[in-house]
Amino acid sequence: MSEVAPSIGSMTSVPPSGSGGWAAPPVPTAGAWTRSAVPPTVFATSAPRSATRGTWRRAAGLICSIVLVLLCLFLAVMAIAVHSGLSDFPVAVRYWAGIGGLVVMCSTVMLVWRHRWPVPIALGLLSLTLIVPTTPLPLLIALAAATAVLTGRRRLLLIVGAYLATGLSLVWDVLARSSFLAAFVGLPAVGSPERMSLFWAVPVLAAILCVPFAAYGWARGLRAERDAARQGTAAAERGVAALHREVELERHRQEIARELHDTLAARLSTLSLHAGALELTVGAADERTADAARAVRESAQHSIDDLRHVVKALRNPEAMAGASTGLGELPALIDEALRAGTDVRAQVLVTDPTSCDRQVAHAAYRLVQESISNVRRHAPGAALFVDVRGGPETGLTVRASNWLPREAPPPARARGGGGNGLTGMAERASLVGGTFQAGPTAEGAFVVVAWLPWAAAAA
Repeated sequence: MSEVAPSIGSMTSVPPSGSGGWAAPPVPTAGAWTRSAVPPTVFATSAPRSATRGTWRRAAGLICSIVLVLLCLFLAVMAIAVHSGLSDFPVAVRYWAGIGGLVVMCSTVMLVWRHRWPVPIALGLLSLTLIVPTTPLPLLIALAAATAVLTGRRRLLLIVGAYLATGLSLVWDVLARSSFLAAFVGLPAVGSPERMSLFWAVPVLAAILCVPFAAYGWARGLRAERDAARQGTAAAERGVAALHREVELERHRQEIARELHDTLAARLSTLSLHAGALELTVGAADERTADAARAVRESAQHSIDDLRHVVKALRNPEAMAGASTGLGELPALIDEALRAGTDVRAQVLVTDPTSCDRQVAHAAYRLVQESISNVRRHAPGAALFVDVRGGPETGLTVRASNWLPREAPPPARARGGGGNGLTGMAERASLVGGTFQAGPTAEGAFVVVAWLPWAAAAA
């Protein structure tokens, strides 16, 4: 006689009495499984090529920044020598040029981080270039970095300020005795007409110096905007494609729901009607036939209820979150199997079953239900041993085992089976983030083991 010992909400089980006891088949070793839903772990053996390329680019950028800083330091030292030691400026101006030049040299080191803080560094060097006679190269390098991140009026104001500061630096150079610009025209004396004519070239030379750096930064900004626009377009296209797929999937769900309702529901209703008529016809004359007809009618009615739930879920996928079957319905499922003549011996040891995720509890219920159906189809007459246990700390473990019949049963398809039971069980476990294993053992048993997390994993 089949016995059931469910003990939900307690960690103490009551084993069934009787001569048979719990003669459950042993758990097979890892090599005995014939099916596994656990994907193999893949380990990376080398770094991605893109990461290596990025490392080289960062190293090259750092080297270029250091070279630019050294060049700016050299020019700043030359400016200090020209405006403080080799000039006819007043003593106060020469002292100011020397002290300010040292400040510019210290600030030039910040060019290494010009891409991290482009605007503050550019504004700082712009202020120094406006008040200190020095080289404009550090300001122009910072201008290229700041122009790439600024937009609109602020970008134009920064370019104009850099142009004015560059022109002022060239004016200081023309006024110095050892002028770089004057060296190109024979180094005329300070105050001579030849030296004074150089002031007309200062605006043009300042523009020639500023335009390349400003244009480079502007081009970088436009390229960044283009890349951002492309990424936004690609994201929008992916969203539209996902929306189209969702609409198409919804249409397919509606079609499947209509087909299920129009075909299976009508057939099951007819089956239930004929079974009820048979039950009333035989009455007390044949109790066994009446009991069988009653079992068919109840099974058909339960199938209609499940079908209605499936149709409702297809038309509204969010309805699956409110699945009505779970851990609390396992005893009723086992009692129904016993009444149908299936030898099921089960124990349920679950701590705090009400806190279990509804999807996980529903998946556990369906795993046990499919195990019972598989035993009926593939091992008729064999006892099924079901063990469900777990809790919030350990998750939920479902184990179902039965001894294989000595004589091979007829093919599942000949008895109406689809051969997709194990596939569906593996998919159910995978959808909630669990694992699934099933297969025969060397001892002649078939064992199904599934582990489910207490809370369903995010899809």
